[in-house]
Amino acid sequence: MSEKRMGVIFCSYRGEWKKELEKRLQTDGRVTLLAIGRIRYKVLAYLQRRKDIEIVKVETRYMKNRDKGIGIKITVRKP
Repeated sequence: MSEKRMGVIFCSYRGEWKKELEKRLQTDGRVTLLAIGRIRYKVLAYLQRRKDIEIVKVETRYMKNRDKGIGIKITVRKP
């Protein structure tokens, strides 16, 4: 429920999504991240290194504009 109210976190190369993720994990049970393009590899690597975050669901799909490549939607929670 909370992820629908707060929305997803859009991941970018600036790394601001990490701060937002930490903030939301303190209050919410589940958080959804969205990464488009090459940043998706960095997001997955970051989440797999963190032992205190559990990856619940991973979805991939092509964006409507195929030039943007594949997007990834990751749902995580704090165990």
